[in-house]
Amino acid sequence: MLHQDGKIPAGDIDITFAIPTRDWVAAISRPTINFYLYDITENVKLRANEFEARRSDTREVLRLRPRRIDLKYVVNAYFKSQLAELDDQEWLILWRVLATLMRNSDWPDELLPPEARALGTSLQGLVSHPETAPRPGDIWSTLGTTPRPGLHYVLTVPLDLNIEFMHTLVLQQSVRFRDLGTGDVMLSSQRNSWRLRDPSGAPVPGAEVRLPGRPGLSISDEEGIFSTAAPHAEVPQLLIRRPGRDTWDLIRTEPGSSIVVLDPVP
Repeated sequence: MLHQDGKIPAGDIDITFAIPTRDWVAAISRPTINFYLYDITENVKLRANEFEARRSDTREVLRLRPRRIDLKYVVNAYFKSQLAELDDQEWLILWRVLATLMRNSDWPDELLPPEARALGTSLQGLVSHPETAPRPGDIWSTLGTTPRPGLHYVLTVPLDLNIEFMHTLVLQQSVRFRDLGTGDVMLSSQRNSWRLRDPSGAPVPGAEVRLPGRPGLSISDEEGIFSTAAPHAEVPQLLIRRPGRDTWDLIRTEPGSSIVVLDPVP
C-alpha cells in the first residue's frame, strides 16, 4: 500500500516492524519507516456471536463469524543517518504515510492475504485519536529512547476461532404405527424433503408445489424446503407456482438431487 498508493520508493526507504529500542535506532543505516506493534486487543464493539450457515445437499454447517482484533501500532520515520539538511525528509515521508493510511481506511481486497480474503471480512484501518491512543511519553520511556513525533495506527483484522457445528439434513422421514400386541405395521407414511432455489441459489419461500397428475399440495418454508410423498427418484417433474403469480411452471428435477432450481422470471 505504501509503495504503490503512497509512492514511497521501495529501493530507497525500508519498511520494518521492529521494536524501536535505543540499540535498534542506533543501528539504522537506511531511511526507514517503522510500524511498532505495541498492543493486541479484541474490538468488542464489533463482536458478532452469530453463526453463518453453509448448506449442501445433505448437510448444514453453522460457523461462528470471525472475531475482530485491533492491532495497535506506533508509526515513525527514521532518517538519522542522512545529512542535517535532509532532516525534513522524515516529516515529509511521515506526512505521506499519514495521507496513505487515512485514504485507505478499508483495505483493498487485492492487498489482503489469502487467509483474510477467504473469511470475507474486510480489514479496517484508523489513525487513532488522542483520546484513544496511549501517551507518547509512556511508550518512549518504556523503550528507553528519545521521544519523537509519530502516528498511532489501529488495524482491525478478523480472527477465525474455527468453531462450527455440522448436522445432517433430513431428506426423508418415515412414520410407522405398529400394533402393540402383534408388532405388525398398521399404518405408515413417508415424506421426502426438497429444497427450492432461485437462479442465484437463494431459497424461495411460500411457493406452492404439486406432483403432476397427483392430488396434494406442499408449500415451501422460509428455507425453501417442501416435501412430497413420492421418493426423489420417482419425481421427474414438479408443478411450482411462485409467490404472487397465477401461473404454474413445470420444472424438471435432476436425477439424484434434492435441489430444485427455478428458471429466471421472464
